[in-house]
Amino acid sequence: MTNATLSANEAQLVRSAEKIVSPLIREGVFDNFERALSALLLDYIDRQIAVYKNKNDELEARYKQNFDTFSASIKNTATPEQEDVWMDWETVFVFLRKWQTVRAQVIEHGAA
Repeated sequence: MTNATLSANEAQLVRSAEKIVSPLIREGVFDNFERALSALLLDYIDRQIAVYKNKNDELEARYKQNFDTFSASIKNTATPEQEDVWMDWETVFVFLRKWQTVRAQVIEHGAA
């Protein structure tokens, strides 16, 4: 796993990650470091996606529309309360998309 081109900080990070996942490999839960790290990373990403998807779904159910429709419906007429909802919902929407993008990138780089 180590590479001569790694900086000292990157090498330390790799050693720390290997140390953290080594019990999983030793006990036969995973075959190697890459599989262990990939599985753990994807599990965490999937949990984050689920959190933000659930929040988005709750907001869609509460307001009976999606974020884009809600945004359009309050444009130039929003009350302070609607602006607060919009800001919270935008945050949920942005983080949902970010986690989905990260997941796609991790899969693309061979973590599946």
